Parts: sequence; C-alpha cells; structure tokens
Amino acid sequence: MKLALICGQCGEIHTEDSVDGATLVMDFKQKQLSFICQNKTCKKDNIFDFGDWQQKSKASPLPSIQIMH
Repeated sequence: MKLALICGQCGEIHTEDSVDGATLVMDFKQKQLSFICQNKTCKKDNIFDFGDWQQKSKASPLPSIQIMH
C-alpha cells in the first residue's frame, strides 16, 4: 500500500518515496491523525481530529436509512 499525504496549506504531495519522506502519526490517545509538511517554506502541522469530528457527528447525525421493499 502506498500513501500520499497532501498538505492542507501549500498542497505539496508527500510519499514515503519523497526526498524528505512523509510521516503519518496516528494518535489513538488524542484521537488524531497528523503529519507535518516537509516543505521548507511551509512546515504546517496538518491535524485531523477524530474526537472533534465524533462530537460534531453526534450533534448533527446523518438521517436514518430505510429499505424499501
């Protein structure tokens, strides 16, 4: 499996084959995915917060699905 990480700020694509490499951190304690852009002029810490996402989905759940026969 190959992963490509795209910076949310500068849009640079990072893979494990890139010169600077790419590190994806899966933090199950904090419920976050994170990677720091390796672009020398960017260095943004891209964070996806599952804890926040989980709380938002409880506040605004998807509509129930019904199966028509």
